[in-house]
Amino acid sequence: MAAAVTLAVLAPAPASARQALTIPPPDCAAVRALLPIAGDGNYLLNTGTHLVPVYCHDMAGDPREYVTLGAANFSQYTAGGAAPGTSVRTTFTRVRLDPATLTVDINDLTFATSTGSLSQGASVVTSMPYAVAMSCDGGASGVGRIDLTGTAFTLSDTFQVGGFDASGTATTSADNRTADLAGGGYCGWITSAPYIYNPINPSGPDLHLGLACGPYNTIDVILNRACVTLP
Repeated sequence: MAAAVTLAVLAPAPASARQALTIPPPDCAAVRALLPIAGDGNYLLNTGTHLVPVYCHDMAGDPREYVTLGAANFSQYTAGGAAPGTSVRTTFTRVRLDPATLTVDINDLTFATSTGSLSQGASVVTSMPYAVAMSCDGGASGVGRIDLTGTAFTLSDTFQVGGFDASGTATTSADNRTADLAGGGYCGWITSAPYIYNPINPSGPDLHLGLACGPYNTIDVILNRACVTLP
């Protein structure tokens, strides 16, 4: 069935352009190289190991791959204790994906917005990476949520606490589509494993959260919205 999926989904391009991509390229840069008029939108990639549906962003400049999230996804550093201020919550509508490894760059904030500001020692915290919950009040009051419902992917990772007097949990749904995070300490946090030291104010790429292809049906395959492991 997977072999029948041969066309990339090019929402912004005309039908003639869609017909040019009879074999999906491995990444968004290759899509643009093959079809210079290709615009931002949904595409199907062939990495050699998977057929991967992605949203290609900035096709006129630096093409990059993202997963569009259909539900609330956020990371929060809850203010209090040794971190006075207002809780910092970063909410994500898309996350950056490396299609070759199915790994999320948790530091990419292209499609994220942040609210709140707090102080942690000499640092002023204004944003958080994806899939992180943190606090500095001695308890696991930091919260976060990963929700891949409506995407082609499931979670394929474990979670780990870090920091001083750290505690926390990751409650994952039976279908591995969602995870509710609680983390904290003095200061402490929870991230996907291995834990990250002091995950605040993300900068630079960090491919850290592993995904896997989720279940799909015939309609998903026909519409090029399924992540498929190739034989």
